[in-house]
Amino acid sequence: MNNIGKEINIPGIDTNKAIATSGSKDLFLELLADVYKLIDEKSKQTEDFLANANLKDFTITVHSLKTICRMIGATALSEDFFTLEKLGKNEQLEQIKEIAPGIIKSFRALKPYLEPYALTKETARKEFDKDSILSILDNLLYALNDFNLADAEELTKQVLSYNCDQEISSKFENLSNLVSNLDYDEAISLVQDLKEIIKP
Repeated sequence: MNNIGKEINIPGIDTNKAIATSGSKDLFLELLADVYKLIDEKSKQTEDFLANANLKDFTITVHSLKTICRMIGATALSEDFFTLEKLGKNEQLEQIKEIAPGIIKSFRALKPYLEPYALTKETARKEFDKDSILSILDNLLYALNDFNLADAEELTKQVLSYNCDQEISSKFENLSNLVSNLDYDEAISLVQDLKEIIKP
């Protein structure tokens, strides 16, 4: 049982620990795919905030990266982002400028290792079921409010598995992106909007 993730070999990632944290191997693999998609965007954001000496947004972003890295078992990187978070809160701009580029470079270096897990296959979609979808959205709200990344990812995957009209499908795709990027406040707002659209 301890070697469940033995075949997944990514430098700097403790696979077994990450699978235990996320709850299952399948959820862990989904997390790897999600992280792959956000590496470039989050890295660029972090660099831009630093270049503009925007320590408030920089600190918020490295906090989310700390969480992301912890969830996928990249413990050392998670600690590095935690260091940046603490420096950001203390407004230690010069120290951040010294160490942030190397940390961001290490985060970007994960991308080629995660790429195979981002190549997911399309699955057959289920027929639209209002009650089931509303129930999933209720559970998703709880997960988002608790900052429960693993549950939020799984529930978002569930709503995406239903056949919906173009408007709702588009909003579900947007919701998936928000959850993947840890934009939980916006995701909560969108879930509430979706519930109002689907209820009638």
